Amino acid sequence: MDYFNRLSNVTNLLHAYSRVRLGKRTKPIALVYDYYLEENLGKLSFLLKTKKYAPNPYVYFVITDPKTRHIAAPHFRDRIVHRALVNQIEPYLDKKFIYDSYACRKNKGTHFGLTRVKKFLMAARSIYGNQQTLYFLKCDVQKYFQNISWDILISILKRDIKDPDTMELIETIITNHKVYKIKGKIENLPDQVVSIANRVGIPIGNLTSQLFANVYLNELDQYVKHTLKERWYARYMDDFLIIHHDKDHLVKIRNEIRAFLSNRLKLTLHPRKVAIQRVTQGVPFVGYRIFYDHIVVRAKTVQRFQKRLRKRKKLVQEGLFTEKELKAMCDSFVGHLKHADAHGLQKFLFYKPKPTTTPKEKTIKYQQLPLPF
Repeated sequence: MDYFNRLSNVTNLLHAYSRVRLGKRTKPIALVYDYYLEENLGKLSFLLKTKKYAPNPYVYFVITDPKTRHIAAPHFRDRIVHRALVNQIEPYLDKKFIYDSYACRKNKGTHFGLTRVKKFLMAARSIYGNQQTLYFLKCDVQKYFQNISWDILISILKRDIKDPDTMELIETIITNHKVYKIKGKIENLPDQVVSIANRVGIPIGNLTSQLFANVYLNELDQYVKHTLKERWYARYMDDFLIIHHDKDHLVKIRNEIRAFLSNRLKLTLHPRKVAIQRVTQGVPFVGYRIFYDHIVVRAKTVQRFQKRLRKRKKLVQEGLFTEKELKAMCDSFVGHLKHADAHGLQKFLFYKPKPTTTPKEKTIKYQQLPLPF
């Protein structure tokens, strides 16, 4: 299929540009690009068609909440190319994925995965009964994005994308990495993001990286579903689980998955994030703990939110963060809570108790605060 002519077309680039600038239209780089939009898109189309396109250097930074991540953010122009490419190849590649892969997919996501895992538990209980102990195997790939092999990823993509021009662009995006340093000096990205010498790693900040990461672990999905023939398997990016009634079977499956990841994909399981436990303890997945008949938000998720809320409150007092932004952050977390049985937790976080006027009454009413802090 001729993806390249379509993705390098000015009309497709314009559509990609309109998606990229969402939420960024007031930023200086977007304003400058928009001012010379026709010229910029025409030049970008010319560079792609004449094979002279090369990515600009990344902006590199580190975030530490909820854990340390090394981020390489692509240039605004390159985001347009990434979006144009994904628009063309994602619909075709997505058809290759299994149903129970949830990350970065249309009509999927964390809440869809949450619902599916709860259905797995209910289905397993209906088959094996209440008296049968059920177990889950929970695994996490160690430093996943940092350890994706360029050569293996390219070989996987070549099986499905036969257009040589499109594959040439994909290889350019996968293997071409530079970053701005102090005083305009350009250097390679650090090994915490990619290792050029070892030809491994894809930047988390790229839109293409999200798609490529799904393509890469689709190899594991197909192995688990069609070779190991596991019925209740779910994956969200590099976090996956299997539900089964036999603990020894899960031990065997864990060892086979570990060998497959090492031999086929050059990946390893995180030594501290591999567990086999009873489902009665709750299945931890996508920020929730899932039981047969109810769902709770994981304690670490709540603790991170409370910590972030305290920091934002201080910034509001210092004038560095607006009340509108604070409310938006809280509303987002309320949306997260609504997918769990967390009515009491929501009251605890966002409401203050107010005793009734009659001292003899023991009931407590709740008064909503104007802002949730």
